[in-house]
Amino acid sequence: MITMRARRQTGSVVALALSAGISFTAAWPAIAQDTPANAAEAGRKLYVNACQRCHGINLVTNGIGFDLRTFPQAQRERFVRSVTEGMRAMPAWGNTMKPEQIELIWGYIGTVNGWTATPASQ
Repeated sequence: MITMRARRQTGSVVALALSAGISFTAAWPAIAQDTPANAAEAGRKLYVNACQRCHGINLVTNGIGFDLRTFPQAQRERFVRSVTEGMRAMPAWGNTMKPEQIELIWGYIGTVNGWTATPASQ
C-alpha cells in the first residue's frame, strides 16, 4: 500500500524531473502495439502514468481535470493540441511525450468512451 509520504515523494520527484526537463518517455515501458487490444493497453498504461492523477480512473474525473468522458470524438486535433501545448491548468506534455504516445492515449479514451471508428477531425 502506498503511503501519503510516498505519494508526496513521488509527486515531488515528478515535479523536479519535469522542471529539469527530464523526459519520462524512457521510463515508460515499451509495450507491444501490434493488435488493437495491445494498443489500448499501451494507451491505458500511459494514461495511468500521465493523466489519471487529474482526469481520474477510467476517465471518471475527480474534479481536478476535464471530464474526458465528454470529449468529442470528432475533435482529435484539439485533444492533441491540448496535450502537447497545455491548456489552462493542464501542463504541456509535448516535451515529455512522443506523438505516438499521445495517439495511444487518444485511442484509450476512445476505447473507454465506446467510440467505434474515428471520424474526420475538425
